[in-house]
Amino acid sequence: MKARTAGLVHAVTLGCPRNRVDTEVMLGDLLSHGYGLTTSVRQADVVVVNTCGFLREARQESLEVLREMARRMRPGARLVAAGCMAQTFAAEIRNAVPEVELISGVRELLQLRGRLDGVAPRGPAPVPTAQNPRLVTSSPGSAYLKVSEGCNRRCSFCIIPRIRGRQRSRPLEDLTAETRALLASGIREVVLVAEDLSAWGRDLPGRPGLATLVEGIAREMPGEAWLRLMYVYPSGIEDRLLDLLATHPVVLPYLDLPVQHGDDGVLRAMRRGTRARDLRRLVERIRTRVPGVVIRTTFLVGHPGEDGPAFDRLLDFAREMAFEMAGAFAWSPEPGSHATGLPGAVPQAERIRRKEVLEQVLAEAADRSRSRFLGQVHEALVEEAEDRGARGRAWFQAPEVDGRLVIRGSRLAEGRLVPVRVRSIDGNDLTGEVVPGHPRPVPGPPADPGPAPRIATDRTPDRRGRR
Repeated sequence: MKARTAGLVHAVTLGCPRNRVDTEVMLGDLLSHGYGLTTSVRQADVVVVNTCGFLREARQESLEVLREMARRMRPGARLVAAGCMAQTFAAEIRNAVPEVELISGVRELLQLRGRLDGVAPRGPAPVPTAQNPRLVTSSPGSAYLKVSEGCNRRCSFCIIPRIRGRQRSRPLEDLTAETRALLASGIREVVLVAEDLSAWGRDLPGRPGLATLVEGIAREMPGEAWLRLMYVYPSGIEDRLLDLLATHPVVLPYLDLPVQHGDDGVLRAMRRGTRARDLRRLVERIRTRVPGVVIRTTFLVGHPGEDGPAFDRLLDFAREMAFEMAGAFAWSPEPGSHATGLPGAVPQAERIRRKEVLEQVLAEAADRSRSRFLGQVHEALVEEAEDRGARGRAWFQAPEVDGRLVIRGSRLAEGRLVPVRVRSIDGNDLTGEVVPGHPRPVPGPPADPGPAPRIATDRTPDRRGRR
């Protein structure tokens, strides 16, 4: 006889990996207290949509998904709007989607179950720790580790501090405990994420820095594993951290470094605290200290004050830096953001046009930089096994944003690391073949030339915006 559950839950996550972790925490709490999980909206008793509130487009998508869930779910099912948009734009959600029964913000992850059960919250909401169950929903072998909540930066275009509050770092001991649990479950790639990874520890006793965090997490990981860093603010990066990227066997020489622009006037208007000259020197320093490093970045185009010459300087900067992975998004006036009240607004049609021009420049520059991977043997993570091979990612491809790798070879086990020779590149996507018996490739500079392969140059980079 089947065990009786408190109800079946269906969950949809929108937005960034940090949102995904929040969904996983909510699901872990619900499933460990009698709820079941279903992939069918129509069978669900509870439908949770974890919304995104970062940009106007993201909020519109959140409302569209909520309406779709309301239309598809069975009579009597309960619709929950959770996450960033729910935290700050609850009235907009209720007006647009009256079927929503519960609104649960980013600080109420562990109160949702009680509210579904009719128990009114008492006292401050519990803060998730490694002791809370979590249902990992990312691809086989990979998991995000959220190391802090909130942000102390005041970038002109961003409302994340308004939504998630000031930075609150998780202690290293808690993070290493969660890392051990993830590894015990079969995870081979741990991806560190935060609103501002660079600032981890500044609010903790002793003010430990990011290098201390990376050392502590890496110490828990076996030799055949990956540790990846995402959302590293481009200032205050220590040589000690770069040395870890260059030499530690599990710390990937991959850095997600959102620079946002290449014109001093626009960077000043964005309140980024950096200049184009500083960014150039930083990129040169990283590439010198970490041979073979892959840098992913994000640009914001069309910010108020970005005139024609400033945009041209941005394009020159993008060509010169030739980042291996890059994305772009167009500025939009967000309620409560500093930039919304600035003079020199760029018309929306022009913002979109500039974004498309920048994406083409980024794609061409990335194609040149990524060509060094052709013919080389690189370590890859198998994510989807197929009859005659698999799909996955090479070490220089971050989850969800850097494309996929089609692997030719005998059937491969999901969640495993395998040596793959890259045979072709088409935009962000690769094809390759398993090299049986090849010693474990060390991520970094090319060292294993192969036959001349091909590279296509008619693709644009991913369209996901990054802070």
